[in-house]
Amino acid sequence: MRKLKLRYGENPHQIPSYVYFEPRTNSPLKNLKKITGRELSYINFTDITAGLETVRMFKEPAAVVIKHNSPSGIALGKSSEEALRRAVSADPVSAFGGVVILNKPIDEKTAKAFADFKEDRVQMDIVAAPSLSKKAEVIIHKVRKTTGIYTFGTIPQKRSNSKHLKYFYGGYVSQPWDDNIEKSFKDWKCVTKKKPTGQQLKQMQVAWKFISRIRSNSIIVVDEVIPMTRGIGSGQTARIFSTEIALKHAGKHTKGAILASDSFFPFPDSVALAAKYKIAAIVQQGGSMNDQASIDAANKAKLPMVFTYRRAFWH
Repeated sequence: MRKLKLRYGENPHQIPSYVYFEPRTNSPLKNLKKITGRELSYINFTDITAGLETVRMFKEPAAVVIKHNSPSGIALGKSSEEALRRAVSADPVSAFGGVVILNKPIDEKTAKAFADFKEDRVQMDIVAAPSLSKKAEVIIHKVRKTTGIYTFGTIPQKRSNSKHLKYFYGGYVSQPWDDNIEKSFKDWKCVTKKKPTGQQLKQMQVAWKFISRIRSNSIIVVDEVIPMTRGIGSGQTARIFSTEIALKHAGKHTKGAILASDSFFPFPDSVALAAKYKIAAIVQQGGSMNDQASIDAANKAKLPMVFTYRRAFWH
């Protein structure tokens, strides 16, 4: 069913494209409604899709800034305002021209954050949330008239379709959605001499949800206490490259933080580098033939390391 016309395809020279929906889908994307600002391009729409997949995992207020279908910052908060400010501050440079998705309505306080972002020379191209107040709409529009403000209604807890389809030239691949991540937590195991604290384990679980919606290969650094990303390294062809990027982005926030890897470490180099940056704990898939080398490196640095025994790739 054809529902939504887009400004243009992946690039401006590609003719205007359309979004099609399954007849009985309960996807909130079919309820996407423009309130004000710019029309959506192909990338704007796929960015909203990627953001929705991230924030739908959380019951608490969550915000994500998306650039090219991958998060530049993800955060939770006691309110939408707090989650939004944290998500932007995670990487304000990349947030410029980004797409912001929230899982809770935008109120006046949340909208006022956009004025502060502008003062810091951070501007958003698209903002999407379940709903927003009229005052919030006016505030965001005043900050930047071209910012596209969109609503999509309630996010269903359960999907109407059990299969995730990926299209290619001539057909598609079908697989189950990678949901129910929390159920895998019971299978985690600490493989090092030093064990994680309760707070570290809690942050590891948050990190594992975050990383499950970040483009692979990915390494992320999550704050020691605050449920937010501090550094993201993604889309690299070598895990050590992603590690270097994530640690560099996190900067001073690496000390005491959690490092998560969406797959196993083939070599101990990422663990050694994490220790150098004073990371406090590591969570990774495990399952490499070279696991013991990574365990030895963690033990040498007195780092607790947990294996999830579940990969978190997202392509």
